[in-house]
Amino acid sequence: MGGANFRQKNLLKDLIYLGQTRPVNKQTIKGLFRFALEPILEAQSQKAVVLIRLFDTKELDGVLKRLEFTNAEVYSFDDVTSGENLTRDDIWGQTEFLVLLSPRYSACVLWDYSTENVKDTSCVYQLLNSKDVNEVVRIISENSKIDLMRYTQEYTPERRSNELLNKAVHKFIDFADSFVEEAALNRAEAGLLGESDDIAKKYEYISTKAKVLSHDIKNHLSVIDLYSKIMEKRLEHVSNKELQDSMLNAVASIKKSKDAIAALLSELRSIRSVKLETLNYSKVLQNAIDLVHARAMETNTKFEVSGGYTGNILADENKFLNVLINLFYNAIDAVKENGIIRINAEETVDNMLKIYISDNGCGMDEASAKRVFEEGFTSKPAGSGLGLYISKEAMKEQYGDLNLKASDRNGTTFEVIVPRI
Repeated sequence: MGGANFRQKNLLKDLIYLGQTRPVNKQTIKGLFRFALEPILEAQSQKAVVLIRLFDTKELDGVLKRLEFTNAEVYSFDDVTSGENLTRDDIWGQTEFLVLLSPRYSACVLWDYSTENVKDTSCVYQLLNSKDVNEVVRIISENSKIDLMRYTQEYTPERRSNELLNKAVHKFIDFADSFVEEAALNRAEAGLLGESDDIAKKYEYISTKAKVLSHDIKNHLSVIDLYSKIMEKRLEHVSNKELQDSMLNAVASIKKSKDAIAALLSELRSIRSVKLETLNYSKVLQNAIDLVHARAMETNTKFEVSGGYTGNILADENKFLNVLINLFYNAIDAVKENGIIRINAEETVDNMLKIYISDNGCGMDEASAKRVFEEGFTSKPAGSGLGLYISKEAMKEQYGDLNLKASDRNGTTFEVIVPRI
């Protein structure tokens, strides 16, 4: 991918979406910001490079002032923090970040409050002492006035991804954020809903409450998953074959239910009003292809785009992108190896755009084709039966539709209909 094309995409925001973390509030993000900087603030003589994009320095002025007394080279990508501004193109929208490299320590924190409907909340992409920090530096460097990649060669604190450390930090973030959210909920329950007619605040309360409940349910699902694995392990030593098979079937059913609940909670977390806006079809399509590129590479699946339409559509960017990604993943699963996914767009006389997504996979039988959009129906062993159901509902919300046009042993074709501008 060429540098010029690369800079036209907010890949930092894509990382936040793909991280699939629980959304946290602004206070928690500011705490994480301080936490990530603390090792450099403590070791003032330590050489380091710090990259910052920050819009609101309130409550962080003290930390940023301390940073000026360290031996770190500070570069800013905003108009409010000190340090040489290296922004080349205005492509990052509301995405903010902190990236830090030093001989023995590296960290990155990415967030974007526009990703969530609840005010001042965002999912967070966070890494500590991980080689993956270098990938974030590479993305920033592509849109920098200077080459920042030399710092990844000068500072190599960790040659591998420290997965355990980062999982532990994410759990701590969730734990700390829960205290802040519960405090806010207690205040809301004390009088907000009974005394205020502010619909926006009521919606914010309901959304926040939904997040808390989703998080608590996920904790219980983790326990179910853990004991399911323990049961599977112990069943290996059961001599009664009939009992063993019966229990394994029961465990498999429990796991399938767990996955279905997890998928529903994921959808609950992403519930928001539809935000229709004018989008460039070609750019959104390319973004979706880029996001599934790694998965496609695993099976050597190629994309072929035709049709020639490069105009605009009217859609909710996040929801439309998720529909395309879901269809692409399904196609990749269907083709197995050396597959081809063809995408063709046709304009209609009633100002709609019909997008045909075809694969040369195994197809589905007639019975499955009739039920493909039913909630809970799936032909995959580990499927939740929610992907296509949610995708069709999402397209209807955007005044479009999603249909199955054909499916046989030669492949499958889906039709996505979306308004064009």
